[in-house]
Amino acid sequence: MKKALLITSFLILIPYISAQGQETDSLEIEKFKTVSFKVGTINHIAINFEKKIHVKKNAAVISSFGPAYMYPTFDWDGGAFEPIHGPSLLISWSRLGGKKPYHLRDTHFEIRGGLYLLMSFYDFNESEFDGIKIYPKTSIGYRYQSPSSDTIFRFYVGFGTIGFSIGSK
Repeated sequence: MKKALLITSFLILIPYISAQGQETDSLEIEKFKTVSFKVGTINHIAINFEKKIHVKKNAAVISSFGPAYMYPTFDWDGGAFEPIHGPSLLISWSRLGGKKPYHLRDTHFEIRGGLYLLMSFYDFNESEFDGIKIYPKTSIGYRYQSPSSDTIFRFYVGFGTIGFSIGSK
């Protein structure tokens, strides 16, 4: 009798457990890791930790955060440019768009905006600290992100720059 009761209770709970598991899987927030390289008015190498924060039909919004090493070719102080470089922190948001719904397409049109917080140092030999400077991060580009694979590839142009990123989920 106890054995029959135990088996019956498991048979009743199986559909409930399966339905709960499907709900939590569909609510899972996707996270991505990419390495990006940028050349132009702002040169950098960066590691981006991206998180999908909103999806609505054909568009998605992604936030990005991560460390970078920058070598900008212009200085906000004006006057003669002295080469600066240093570690930085990047913060940005992207909008991915396209004709098909987000979950059904591999290619996305991407618009990105944000900023860099640069701990700037003058000269590569002496490395004199110059303070923290803020630089813009803007770009438009192409993003390949297949829903069936973990691969991410981005190619973009920005404020006098070109760049690319590679990464995975």
